[in-house]
Amino acid sequence: MFTQLDAYKEQLPSGNDIREPIHCHMQTSEPNRRIASPHFHDTIELLYSFSGRARVFVSGQPFLMEKGDLVIINSNEVHAIWGESGEKVEYLVIKLDPEVLYSTSRSIFESKYVFPFTMSKSSPQTLLKSGEMASTVIPATIAKINDEFSHKDYGYDFAIRIHICTIFLAVLRHWRQSGISVGTESINDSDFQLMRQVFQLLESHYATALTAKQAAATCNLSYSYFSRKIKSITGRSFTELLNYIRITEAEKLLTTTDLSITEVAVSVGYSSTSYFIQHFKQAKHLSPLRFKKRLQQSVFDKNETFLS
Repeated sequence: MFTQLDAYKEQLPSGNDIREPIHCHMQTSEPNRRIASPHFHDTIELLYSFSGRARVFVSGQPFLMEKGDLVIINSNEVHAIWGESGEKVEYLVIKLDPEVLYSTSRSIFESKYVFPFTMSKSSPQTLLKSGEMASTVIPATIAKINDEFSHKDYGYDFAIRIHICTIFLAVLRHWRQSGISVGTESINDSDFQLMRQVFQLLESHYATALTAKQAAATCNLSYSYFSRKIKSITGRSFTELLNYIRITEAEKLLTTTDLSITEVAVSVGYSSTSYFIQHFKQAKHLSPLRFKKRLQQSVFDKNETFLS
């Protein structure tokens, strides 16, 4: 029915639009037909069934999704969907960037809770049946997300983010109560203490010419050990963490100030404007200038809508 080798990476929307961190849509299909060919993407995906039966293939494993079931698909997991026989298939699709699960723009320290959903291998539990979720807040929270998505009242995107975090917390607690390992038990207290020190350093010195060697020395560790440890704990190198924070700060300045691109680059620690633009495009899939213009246009369009 599906071939893993045919999987494609889902592309971003055309037109250089600002990539929304959360996307929701209702998927409907007649039974007995292909709904989604094998594909993968950087986002985490949740599927919640409202009717019908669908066979969801995740990393080559089939799961039968029925009414009231929840499917969790990690970032970069190959998946495909086939509508089974019976009534029309209808399910809510929620796609989110992993960063949505962090409480603040720099809370990668909370990655111990997010690891189970961002690693390329399968989640500890891909399919949660309606019966096992009956005693959790998940069904009611899904209903709230669907309501926010349908009505799109002011602040609906913020409300959806809060509800999504509620769902993932409920899933994590369900796994813990059920004795399901989430793969983070090996991260000990000393590792988290190290990360706390690292992020305090990053938050206070991101605008300087901070290097991994300097950070290692501050933490009283050798450069090689420090680098390996950071990579094993977070999945990112120290430089990647530093650039993530710099780009996050740059977003704020592009959004709230009239600073030029060069001034923003210098303010967040980049000595070269071209280097800043390169990293920003890698992270946000459009240039800083385009980001600023698109954001201004988006705000203008929303204001026009609310005022009309």
